[in-house]
Amino acid sequence: MSSPLGAATVVDARSHRLVGVDLARGLALLGMAATHMLVVQDPSSRDLTPLGWFFAGRASALFALLAGVSLALLSGGRTPPTGRDRARISATVLVRALLIGLVGLLLAESTTPVAVILAYYAVLFVLALPFLGLRPPALIALAASWALLSPLVSHLLRQQPGGIAGQVSVESVLMAPLDSLVELLVTGFYPALTWLTYLLAGLAVGRLDLGATGTAIRVLAAGAALAVLGWAASAALLAGGVAERLTDAGGSWWDLLSDEGRGVSPPEDWGWLAVAAPHTGTTLDLVTTTGSALAVLGVALLVVRVDLVRRLTHPLAAAGAMTFTLYTTHVLVLSQRDLGAFDSVAYYLVHVVVALTFAPLWLRRFRRGPLESVVHELSSTFGRALVPPRDPPPPVGS
Repeated sequence: MSSPLGAATVVDARSHRLVGVDLARGLALLGMAATHMLVVQDPSSRDLTPLGWFFAGRASALFALLAGVSLALLSGGRTPPTGRDRARISATVLVRALLIGLVGLLLAESTTPVAVILAYYAVLFVLALPFLGLRPPALIALAASWALLSPLVSHLLRQQPGGIAGQVSVESVLMAPLDSLVELLVTGFYPALTWLTYLLAGLAVGRLDLGATGTAIRVLAAGAALAVLGWAASAALLAGGVAERLTDAGGSWWDLLSDEGRGVSPPEDWGWLAVAAPHTGTTLDLVTTTGSALAVLGVALLVVRVDLVRRLTHPLAAAGAMTFTLYTTHVLVLSQRDLGAFDSVAYYLVHVVVALTFAPLWLRRFRRGPLESVVHELSSTFGRALVPPRDPPPPVGS
């Protein structure tokens, strides 16, 4: 799920911009794996553990925001595509989304305990196609508007039952296509309706000059400000009486959310939109997690400008350049429950060590990860076939 340029960017130490994106993506991968394998919520108190506060909802949000950055880099970087180029890129992205989505549906057929993100990821790519021609100011305004309005629309839509309340798989798509679509768009663990906020924000950032130190600092500062603002606004609303309204006798609003929340907030009361808890899809959740994702990306863009740090973090950046392969492998391994014990720090560290060892070794010889290569070749070939270049390419060596 890395940028098609991802593997090459790790090798090219001069490209601080792209190595920084790879590094942030590697951090997102390890963070998501941590939420799959380690304890993020205390089973007795239901409170988030320190790991839960640090990663839950944030790692996947970073993953989605970086998808938008990768999409921007794929489609011209600072110069949005136009005309025939945009049509060809759109066709390429569409084929890429179909392939990634198919892998996600197949993974969901396994016995993995992971809520597989790939099918949602594919839908996000498709939804982002109309916005490829926009520049940063328009994308920032659109992302802000989407963060404000999409949770309201979601809350209204979820007044009626729908979705499949489970993994969207090949079987569910064939047997209940409409409910599967509702799950992917509105009711699922990573609902594309609200999560498009992350992709739009990532597109906006990817259209900036990420090679400039000033840009990285502004991304970091804006992200930190948004993260603080989201949590402070939620705390103020909850302290102002909303929390009491959401509380049943003998419990708390957090207890209720722990029981019911799985990507969206409960639809029974509009007060739920005041929370900023992980995977609730509220405006304040989106603001907070978009902010944390931007802050991580800003830090990554800054630290790779230091040669020593770039060398030390090379294995993690290499893993970030081939996250599609590593994430797919991780999900499949977790479906084999006899291979290790869940909630085990040692088992998680084995996953980390294998990923950080395999990725740089593979990229010494190949430009892209195994699955990244397949998706790149197929999508690029189909993109050129569907929208051929206006002029034939010059002969080799000319």
